[in-house]
Amino acid sequence: MKALSLLSSLTERHLELTLKSGPHRTRVLDRPGLWLPEAEREQIRQTVTALAAKVEPRGALDYGVFLDDAQVWSQLCLTLVYDRQTGTLIAFNALRWIDLEETGREPILHLGLAMVDPDYQSRGVSWILYGLTVMLVFMRGGLRPMRVTSVSQVPAVVGRVAQSFKDTYPDGKADRPRFRHLRIARAIMADHRDAFGVGDDAWFEEDGFVIRNAYTGGSDAMKKAFDEAAHHRDAYINDLCRETLDYSRGDDFLQIGEMDLSIARGYLLRDVPRDSRKAVLMAGLFSVVQNWAAPAASWLNSKREWQGLRPAKASDV
Repeated sequence: MKALSLLSSLTERHLELTLKSGPHRTRVLDRPGLWLPEAEREQIRQTVTALAAKVEPRGALDYGVFLDDAQVWSQLCLTLVYDRQTGTLIAFNALRWIDLEETGREPILHLGLAMVDPDYQSRGVSWILYGLTVMLVFMRGGLRPMRVTSVSQVPAVVGRVAQSFKDTYPDGKADRPRFRHLRIARAIMADHRDAFGVGDDAWFEEDGFVIRNAYTGGSDAMKKAFDEAAHHRDAYINDLCRETLDYSRGDDFLQIGEMDLSIARGYLLRDVPRDSRKAVLMAGLFSVVQNWAAPAASWLNSKREWQGLRPAKASDV
């Protein structure tokens, strides 16, 4: 490994991990509103807000990670990328957990907002922002299939989500969503619009999974014209966005997909740089051991206490 080190602190209640690779230092914080000191949380919020103002100078964003709200931060999963030499924040991704009792599944991970400092674009951070945290969370969950969602009007993002996850709708190819897609979409639009900055006056078209008038709930400054938005390498994705979305009004696609073992393997072999794969696997291994192997070993030992697991009484064994 070249200039690569891994520091990780994984507990029963949260994931906190620092990964050093090449010129970057990446920090992953899961549900920081539950455990991160308020002063440190505020410092991160201010730094992220300053970077967002540099990336989107047209107006302030007022949702998710930009809010001084511990409850909101308790639902976030943050990926922060720093320049190792200067300590400057150069990119971030604010994912968000969405709890849907209606689906009877584990919480859904919303892919959220990703931003890169314009001075550091095309410098090898995309594999971190668009997959690392999802993969680590997937491994921490015991490699069980996990639903993910995304809301965007940017063709490059729409195409990346469509091609990076399994059973994704819309993807530019499937004619109609499956019932499970509809069920999740209806629940999200009914109760979780704030997760991606969509106001109450937006409406959802189930035929195509389009959110009309989406930029009125705190994400107003993110609205772009089609020519301003980054395009995808595949023309059919660009055509799908141009023909389906009204960019002057401000429409978004709501995409729903799934992360599973085959997707994780493809990400590791295709997107993660060769000299960083060992560190990523180590991080995932620590997570698996902490969440599965350690509790199982403690459960088999009837005389030792481990976190929330208590030893059985002598009369019971």
